[in-house]
Amino acid sequence: MPFVSLEGIDGSGKTEQAARLAARLRAAGQIVLATKEPDGGHLGAEIRSILARDGRVLSPVEQLLLVSAARYDHVRTVIAPALARGEWVVSDRFRDSTYAFQVAISDVDLEPLFAEVNEVVIGSSMPDLTIILDLQVEAASARRTLRGPESDDPSEAIRDFQSIRAGLLKLAAREPERCRIVDGDRRPDQVEEAIWREVVGLV
Repeated sequence: MPFVSLEGIDGSGKTEQAARLAARLRAAGQIVLATKEPDGGHLGAEIRSILARDGRVLSPVEQLLLVSAARYDHVRTVIAPALARGEWVVSDRFRDSTYAFQVAISDVDLEPLFAEVNEVVIGSSMPDLTIILDLQVEAASARRTLRGPESDDPSEAIRDFQSIRAGLLKLAAREPERCRIVDGDRRPDQVEEAIWREVVGLV
């Protein structure tokens, strides 16, 4: 069954839209596994706690390897079994977040390492469709301010969201057969409809 991932910078609305998409698919009679990264799987919560620890700044390489370890477990224990059971998988973040948040912002070329690691970590379990919710950095920042201090990730405050957004758009241009850009600067119901138009062909 199809595997759909949702990507976007913090504040783009992807978590809400992932939940809306899973609910809509279920209403259409589909069995859906809704998951997220890096929390999915058995290692995710522990690795998130390392990434979110105050007082230590990890390099992009360290972050890439830690997130990839969580993803390996996530794919092996959660995503691949669900797909084998014939279920839909909807993931709030996946491989493309690692590219945007670690590879695209690095001062050194991490693309070869990223490709090699993903060959082992993901294998054939790539999303059939990736929705990239695109939003101007200023608009996303305003949304994060409105939602208040909910995030358990202190690095959110210092992230280079311009570079992260550019990384996601670069991926969309590189893999147009898989990636679809959806304008996130609309009401949630309008964004939901736009995502559904991209997904409905897979139902």
